[in-house]
Amino acid sequence: MSKQATKSPPSKGSHFTLEDRAKIEYGLNHKHSIRAIAKELGKSPSSVAREIERNCTVLKDYVNSCSKTDYCKVRHACGDMTCNALCRSRCITSCFERCPEYEEMECERLKKSPHVCNACVNLRHKGRPCHLVRKVYRASEAHAKYRETLVNRRNGFDLTLGELIDIDNVVSPCLKKGQSPYHIMQNNVLPISLSTLYRIVDSGELEAGNTDLKQKLRRKVRKTEHHGEKVSKKIQEAKVGHMYGDFLKYMAEHDTFHTEMDSVIGKRDESPALLTIHYPGLQMQLAFYLAEHTAVNVVVKLDAIEQILGYELFCEAFPVILTDNGSEFADVAGIERSVLCPGMKRTHVFYCEPNRSDQKASCENNHRLIRDVIPKSTSLVPYTQYDITLMMNHINSYCRKKSFGKCAYDLAMEVFPQEYFDLLGLYRIPPNDVYLKPHLLKEAYLKAKERDK
Repeated sequence: MSKQATKSPPSKGSHFTLEDRAKIEYGLNHKHSIRAIAKELGKSPSSVAREIERNCTVLKDYVNSCSKTDYCKVRHACGDMTCNALCRSRCITSCFERCPEYEEMECERLKKSPHVCNACVNLRHKGRPCHLVRKVYRASEAHAKYRETLVNRRNGFDLTLGELIDIDNVVSPCLKKGQSPYHIMQNNVLPISLSTLYRIVDSGELEAGNTDLKQKLRRKVRKTEHHGEKVSKKIQEAKVGHMYGDFLKYMAEHDTFHTEMDSVIGKRDESPALLTIHYPGLQMQLAFYLAEHTAVNVVVKLDAIEQILGYELFCEAFPVILTDNGSEFADVAGIERSVLCPGMKRTHVFYCEPNRSDQKASCENNHRLIRDVIPKSTSLVPYTQYDITLMMNHINSYCRKKSFGKCAYDLAMEVFPQEYFDLLGLYRIPPNDVYLKPHLLKEAYLKAKERDK
């Protein structure tokens, strides 16, 4: 006796295909039971029954389903007093629904399984069609309805109104403080993913919008010439032995880390500037107020930092400094020598190649956060060192994706002693209080705006 070939059942929860729906339509047209159709498809009878009920088509081309149609004597139900014909015999509009004598009659066959008219002889009557409500299952129309439902359900967000309000209460205030969605996600428990949060903001569902996302608009490509390995011929003699090639050689021979030093200017016709020192591995940056954007003031500021930290802690915090060829960093000897221990070096300074800011790109990129608080061409005269330190505390408390969701202070506290932070006035800002907008330093910013007028 040969074994009967069996069809492997579909995976649990799989959707009906167009082929499955064609088989359902064929079975209904030939008076097959739902159980027989389900067996053919390898589905449960309840699934087939729900599919028929959910995706059947209701025909309403002429549905005068009044139970009194055969003997009704009503005229002028439509309000046309010139027509003397019986409404049941000539009227094919929906005016019967306004008739006071109207009573809807339901088909007895639709009350029984399979609840559709596919196999009904009256459905294909060549004369007047059935005057009752008709339901027909058609594979192509059922599949189109299924696809529309599937797309509509996957649009939007699977959130209740209450959940959306809770998300708005957390996210919008933080975005308006200049925080990124990633930083917000790292420090708050939200019932959505990072990509969904971006889509919610983009759709305008929250109080904050795309204008509060700093990196939403694509930046233009810089039209600068790449200078390769060329080195300017005007390098000062004092910088010989301190160039980028020497830096690479020194780092290869010594087990240490380096910092990147740069400056941020305000208005071009004013003297004040900021001296920044960046830790690339930690993504932490320090900033110090300079009364004048000169080499003398840079050395004076480094001397002041050494006096605050002490010689040993300064050497530990800034063993190697990589900077650019700006005139404010021209005093090589002044930067390297110690003010507390004459005759000894407190650091080793090296210089990038001319026009190669990419050699200290991490420092340059971090200046964007400073510009979020102190916009470009803003006067630095009203600001104080207290303001600058507060700004950097907010920036260094900002969570970064490149730091695996940690902020700069989280990493730095594992490297430097607590004394380092206390002496420089550094502390961590609570995540939801991080504010990266000009109004963080509102009083100084307003004064700077007044100077621009």
